[in-house]
Amino acid sequence: MNRSQLSYSKHCILVHNNREYFINYRPIKNCIEILLSNSEILQHFIFKYENKKHQGEKLYAEQNFGNWWKYAEASIPPSACILSLILYSDATTTDTLGKSSLHPIYISLGNILTWRRNKEDAKQLLGYFPILFAKNEKEKTSPEFKKLVRETFHKSLKFLLDPLFENENGINYKINNRIIWFFPKISTIIGDWPEACTYSLTYKSASSNFPCHFC
Repeated sequence: MNRSQLSYSKHCILVHNNREYFINYRPIKNCIEILLSNSEILQHFIFKYENKKHQGEKLYAEQNFGNWWKYAEASIPPSACILSLILYSDATTTDTLGKSSLHPIYISLGNILTWRRNKEDAKQLLGYFPILFAKNEKEKTSPEFKKLVRETFHKSLKFLLDPLFENENGINYKINNRIIWFFPKISTIIGDWPEACTYSLTYKSASSNFPCHFC
């Protein structure tokens, strides 16, 4: 994926210390359309739940083998399909001196078979979350700043995902000249330990007196 050739829009998430913080993003619907327009990916794309077994034992090798897919599918109209969203984000240092940081977030689809999903073209870069800067060490460790960092992360995530969930009746995508009715569901969030803690609000919480949930 050549990031230099990708075009982004900007949206101001907040203003802090007289500085505007923007999320640089690509519309999530467009990112999904790109994945669904890849003919090689569509050869390995799944639409419905499958109760796969081997020697009497239930298999869970693919997302659509799992019970969560079965129950999610039962909650939508029979003619509709689950669109399984996989999100991956990780704050990344972008130069050797450690002075420049970015917080990219990617999307893939659990409808793509696992081996095919692991290829580079089966994911799309959604954008970059803003990274807040404190004016000094005192502010950086304050409960107010911790809360602001947390809120900024979740506001950014909500901004990216809202277009998919604004219509409770699902969303249509054209696949192989057919209109497919999907209901998007977030199935998987991938990240390292600090990232997972940020998603779940168990780390960097303004209400926590401990540095991590192990303490």
